[in-house]
Amino acid sequence: MSVRSTILARVVAVTALGVALTACSNSSDPVGNVDAGPATGNAAKIEAADGNRFTPATLELPAGEEVTIEITNTDDAAHDFAIEAADLNTGTIEAGAVATATFTVPEGTTKFVCTFHRGMTGTIQGVDQAEG
Repeated sequence: MSVRSTILARVVAVTALGVALTACSNSSDPVGNVDAGPATGNAAKIEAADGNRFTPATLELPAGEEVTIEITNTDDAAHDFAIEAADLNTGTIEAGAVATATFTVPEGTTKFVCTFHRGMTGTIQGVDQAEG
């Protein structure tokens, strides 16, 4: 193998390692009205749980009202909580940590996700309080 081939092979290996490490690093930046730590007042509660799932997977919240959701990571892996339609993301929630997200609940169904784990989703049902 020539010197040039050896150098090229090493560059390719280092680049591949960098891409692999970047793909495995679960982190996101906070966006919107979010905070680290538990809620200071009333909050709907949800867990980012073992098995890459949210519990409960559906929240019924009053449409048109500002609400706070407290997300507790009870898993060993890092997660985040994002509502893309509201341009909201808690940022990374490490194992055992808690974060909050405050937003105005839209009417109908709104999806929330963990951007780290495909399929880790849930829904918020914005219910009209006059109907209840």
